Amino acid sequence: MHKHLILFLTVFLTASVAIAQIDPSNVTIVRDTFGVPHIFGKTDADAAYGLAWAHCEDDFEHIQHNLLAAQGKLGGVLGKEGVLFDFGLRFFGIDTLVDNNYERSLSSDFRKVLDGYIQGINDFAAAHPNEVLVKGALPFKPQDVVKGSTLTLTLFAGGGLALKAAKENRIQFFNEPNDRGSNALAIAPSKTEDGKTWLMINSHQPIEGRFAWYEAHIVSEEGWDIIGGLFPGGASIFVGTNKYLGWAHTTNYHTFGDIYELKHKSNKYLYGGEWKKFVTKKVPLKLKLGGIKLAITKKVPYTEQGPVFKTKHGWYAVRFPGSMDIRATEQWFRMNKAHNWNEFEQAVKMEAIPLFNIVYADVSGNIFWQSGCQVPDRDSTLNWSQPVDGTNPQYTWNKLLPYERKPSLFNPDCGYVFSCNQTPLFTSGEECNWKGCFVGIQQFNYNRGERFDELLKAIPGKITWEDFHRIKFDKSYSHTGSYARNFSSIYQLDESKYPKIADAILHLKKWNWDGAADNRQAALALLMHNYLKKKLNGYFAFLMIKKEPIKEPEAVEAIAYAKKFLLKTHGTLDLPLGEMQRHIRGNVNLPASGLVEVSRASENKLVDKKKGIFRITGGDGYIQLNRYSNDGVEINSVNAYGASSRPNNKHYNDQMVMFQNEQFRRMTFNREEIFKNAERVYNPGSTTPVIEKAETP
Repeated sequence: MHKHLILFLTVFLTASVAIAQIDPSNVTIVRDTFGVPHIFGKTDADAAYGLAWAHCEDDFEHIQHNLLAAQGKLGGVLGKEGVLFDFGLRFFGIDTLVDNNYERSLSSDFRKVLDGYIQGINDFAAAHPNEVLVKGALPFKPQDVVKGSTLTLTLFAGGGLALKAAKENRIQFFNEPNDRGSNALAIAPSKTEDGKTWLMINSHQPIEGRFAWYEAHIVSEEGWDIIGGLFPGGASIFVGTNKYLGWAHTTNYHTFGDIYELKHKSNKYLYGGEWKKFVTKKVPLKLKLGGIKLAITKKVPYTEQGPVFKTKHGWYAVRFPGSMDIRATEQWFRMNKAHNWNEFEQAVKMEAIPLFNIVYADVSGNIFWQSGCQVPDRDSTLNWSQPVDGTNPQYTWNKLLPYERKPSLFNPDCGYVFSCNQTPLFTSGEECNWKGCFVGIQQFNYNRGERFDELLKAIPGKITWEDFHRIKFDKSYSHTGSYARNFSSIYQLDESKYPKIADAILHLKKWNWDGAADNRQAALALLMHNYLKKKLNGYFAFLMIKKEPIKEPEAVEAIAYAKKFLLKTHGTLDLPLGEMQRHIRGNVNLPASGLVEVSRASENKLVDKKKGIFRITGGDGYIQLNRYSNDGVEINSVNAYGASSRPNNKHYNDQMVMFQNEQFRRMTFNREEIFKNAERVYNPGSTTPVIEKAETP
């Protein structure tokens, strides 16, 4: 009886801890003059609650989208776009992975943070029932946050591209780069004019929607104090800075997993000389078509390597480490709370985030770069060309590349590290670059990395803040790099051979390869680039690294299209780029600089075919330029639109002019200053504002 009583009390107390509720009066949200939330909580869980509430106030729709994907219910809201994520969740088995390992893999203190975060979302939903997209999805669970992040990271780390490549029969190109790159640069005190450590944080993402950056400042009395960016549904900062250190991420393109070509017959597949039976799992899906929701069931076979994707070209098993680890959310939280290099490195050594380069700087003058990854430790004597042999068990890896073998540099003598999605063999000065190799390492370079290298090497002495700013906002293609190599046919055309487009050829020959808003040849180039991407079925970055340069007939066809479009819509070839490419949201409509794959990256979409207007949709978004010293950190940040995604909010688009003018806001950790200059101070859910603005909680 005594043992049963102890067991009962243990279960009761555990349950009580698990369902402990956050008191919103322990949370204060301070909105600054740009609407950015500074969230103060007594505990980390309180602060997470406030983060969730504040973010819901600004973008509840897209938070729901990411949590619905974690429940396999996004297809019922977004149709085909959403059902692809629902399928990925169950195809990779992420739903059951998280359910089975949640308490075992995540620490108890971090689970409290997730509990607080999800309570904030559920409380907001209860207070705003008209904004709830799927009533049956509530209440959301903390596991949904982990499922959503694990799904997204698995897809980012090659899983999504693998399925797409298999479907399109382009498996040899499955880890090709896309146009969602990023820039990051850290400069040591020995190289800067003021003797401080400098850090550039500049991730390229869509500038609105499920994967757009949201800026927040999170503070707790348990040591959490950080300013940076996260995505909807994120429970901590993904890129940013605390009082002691900061970091940026950029995407890397190692071969993170493998696609296995199967030999199969009936319900069996050949493996190790034996015919084995597939294990089959049913995947229920819901798809919205118009006003109707259709129920669909897919049957997914499983092999020793993993789930099987069936196409008309063949059956392929896929195996990715990202779908086997749920701890990435906790690693980011540990990085948030690190106060020095040793603590930060301990967080990085969790090795739970399946991809992303890290570029780091701190107040002690340290800089660091690592090509972070979960990459299989493959047998180098085997042929790993994709797709690999699915019949041979030697290709079924079970170990990952250890921390010591991952590409990294700590305080290199050259005094800087940079990452623009280029190969890890090329991240600092020539004499400082990392030397090493492993099966599946990314080896290609393209324009942004080439330009950073050129610009940094061209500075003879100390780097000035103006140099730093100029490198970040560089708008040019390199005249000696991958663009020059693969697009040279365009600029070498003999206009006398093509009299119908001779004027356009001559116009392009005047171009200095720069994407400033007032550049009068860049509009023609932008149209030509867009046409070639569509024609050749590849991302623009891929067009720069593929073995075959643009052929002359392709160049002629692209220029003819661009000329016809410009004359039809604008009546001239001599058009400033900013008259065609615009930064638009609500009542703000501005000329926009930048091109795809320049440092001032701009992705665009045709939004007015008749007038020939393109709207910026991605590329540069949230940016921080920071300086670190013994006195702390100076933070300069800007976002592409504003703090809110709600059209009726005054902060919906109030950073746009600043963003296009390449200007920044100053952010601070100083509580007194934050409260003194606050636009609004309140507790979540309260209609009564906190009156004493100058008093910190």
